[in-house]
Amino acid sequence: MNIWEHPTIIAAEALRHLEDSLVIGPLCTRDTTSEFTNTANGWKVGDAVPFRTNGEFVVKEFVTEVEPQPITGSSRTMLIEKHLDVSVEFTAKEEALDLDDLAEQVLAPATYKLAEYVDSYLGSKILQGAGLFVSNALFTTAGDVAQARKNAILQQLNKDRFCLVDSDTEAMLLGQDWFTGATNRGAAGERTLNDADMGHTMGMDFKSSVAFPTNTMAHTAGTGTAATDNVTVPNSNIPNTRVLYCTALSAAINLGDRMFVAGLKRPLIAAATASAGATQILLVDPIVEIIADASAITVIGAGLDLTYHGAIFDDRALASAFPALDLPQDKVSASASSNGISIRIVKGYDQKFKKTMLSLDLLVGAFMLDPRRTTLLAEGI
Repeated sequence: MNIWEHPTIIAAEALRHLEDSLVIGPLCTRDTTSEFTNTANGWKVGDAVPFRTNGEFVVKEFVTEVEPQPITGSSRTMLIEKHLDVSVEFTAKEEALDLDDLAEQVLAPATYKLAEYVDSYLGSKILQGAGLFVSNALFTTAGDVAQARKNAILQQLNKDRFCLVDSDTEAMLLGQDWFTGATNRGAAGERTLNDADMGHTMGMDFKSSVAFPTNTMAHTAGTGTAATDNVTVPNSNIPNTRVLYCTALSAAINLGDRMFVAGLKRPLIAAATASAGATQILLVDPIVEIIADASAITVIGAGLDLTYHGAIFDDRALASAFPALDLPQDKVSASASSNGISIRIVKGYDQKFKKTMLSLDLLVGAFMLDPRRTTLLAEGI
């Protein structure tokens, strides 16, 4: 059988290798993007898709009448940002390959490189997470991991949560007896020793990726402190607003700082630098919890240089989309989609280069669907 008479089989094989090679991809939510992969309808780089995160509400006891609450979800926009391609020169020798040989020599190595690039792109979005755990000896002890888990649980994650770390942190964890010892972890510990699966411990699935975006330049956290001021400005510091009103800051709070407000489960992120003496802090996401007046405001990791080495999150934190690409009518082509991931293969003679080319390409977009569900893990010095 000439496999090129059945290009859908080749596309399906390419998709299988792509899915098998992704590490961060399977940790994303893709159920909100099924519309992209059902049919090819002209999606391209630059197209925008709006999403709304889950709202948060306060439970109140009913006495005589209800107290309506606004829907406090955050509206976010995902852009289709990448059109990734691997094109190879295709000769009569490659065209005569059967499916197994084609997969080994072309499809597998090409899709592995695509997966590596996709994971790096997806990983770059993790740094938009709202939560932050800082340690000067990150994950060197079981107690440190337990404290990071506590911080993440306060952000009300799903029961199925991940702890994704970079390769340096993975090596450090695998060198610790408490993490690898079968006597401590039962079957999970045995898997860690036998097949390098980092396994499940402390209520988290531990995974690692060379694509985790360890920042090359540390983020220097500000040192400002203050207290919330709900009185001076009417209707301030209420849900669905993006300004935190406070007493005069003792020092600057920097762009991107995560701030802990006493009484809140989740940190708030500064959308701009607020100088010493300022009484307003612009926020990346709207307030979603009730803030008491005069609650203390402190910067997480105040005054430290923070280098990110991982994150704890669940499958509702990060979202990705792989829209199906249109198929050209004048070339052998097919696309395959599964689990919200899509890839296209196209083979044909290219008049510009006077060669037969095989192209494997895909569209991808990603964003932090709900940054409240992500706790970054940083070493602070």
